[in-house]
Amino acid sequence: MHITEFSAHGFRNLQHVLFYPDPKLNLITGNNAQGKTNLLDAIWLMTGCRSFHGIQERHYLGFSADYFQCCMKFHDDQRVQEIRYSVEKKQQKAKKISVNGVVSNKPANLFEIFQCVAFSPADLVLIDGSPEKRRSFMDLGACQLYPERMRYVNTAVHLLNQRNAGIQQAIKKKIRKQDILLWDAQLAQVSIFLTRMRADYIRNLSPLCEELYSLITGGREKLEVSYRSAIFPDLPDFENFQENSFVQAYQNTLSERLEDDFRLGYTLRGIHRDELHLAINRKPVHLFGSQGQKKTVALVLKLAQAHLYRKKLQRSPVILLDDVMGELDEQRQRLIYNAVSDMQVFITLCHASSLKLTETGKIYRMQEGSLSETD
Repeated sequence: MHITEFSAHGFRNLQHVLFYPDPKLNLITGNNAQGKTNLLDAIWLMTGCRSFHGIQERHYLGFSADYFQCCMKFHDDQRVQEIRYSVEKKQQKAKKISVNGVVSNKPANLFEIFQCVAFSPADLVLIDGSPEKRRSFMDLGACQLYPERMRYVNTAVHLLNQRNAGIQQAIKKKIRKQDILLWDAQLAQVSIFLTRMRADYIRNLSPLCEELYSLITGGREKLEVSYRSAIFPDLPDFENFQENSFVQAYQNTLSERLEDDFRLGYTLRGIHRDELHLAINRKPVHLFGSQGQKKTVALVLKLAQAHLYRKKLQRSPVILLDDVMGELDEQRQRLIYNAVSDMQVFITLCHASSLKLTETGKIYRMQEGSLSETD
């Protein structure tokens, strides 16, 4: 998969951007605060997901812009497709989205059409941030492989919210405590599906992470990546999966902890307490890792995600590396680029000379929201 044409206007500070990326390597250079990250964010927008570095939707529109519009043509290894995405200032909640000329208007519909893997310094939250960030990483990665599974993720969130609301109602004596159990059967069934989905995803991702980390560190450190279920401390063998028994075990846990839930005012146990465990030489990275180790682990997670996508679906996602390569030494730059060299890559950095690669591609300069190709 690779982008063949991209244009943007009014998205953050981007002004009349139009370019035809190289199918392999694209360097976006320029001083800080010129719009390099905004350009990658505009590309990421075409996945239907929220900003990869945390910008809220209401801030997508430039300060002086009446609208923003992004248009992208890309080859998905079978045909060229086109996505258009625009928002007007007077109707910021009314997105106008079309795919190949057909109106969609739902960002979620883009998720299975165009795939990206993005990395920026903000991704350190995968290590230092809350477990929710790591659960989202697992769910998003698994759903990139099988987009139809996103409905299970959304359903689980809805059912959990309903159960928590029911707990509050029962505390206020507006419903009976026993009524909470009505949610448990549905929640248990969806949660078991997601438990298995996460377990499968991390089982396939883990060896890729360990191999990439070993290459980058020269084999001096060993990275361990594992999934830990809040319901099943000893993760069951899903090879001999019997759904009914797992669902019943999940329900039993919810019912056994019901009094604790009433005391706290929310559901204590469940998949919303699962964790992605990361350790270097058996020591948890978030507790004992240096900043360099944390950044490397976060990057490895994203690179492995891209490799697993390519391995499973036999096509490559587009890679966005924002403010990553410039501060690395030549050897690490080479190792990281080798990991994605058969994919289309966009790299932002201040100066092209900071990238010590021999590969040729296209070099662009971003200045005050305008993009131009350089020699």
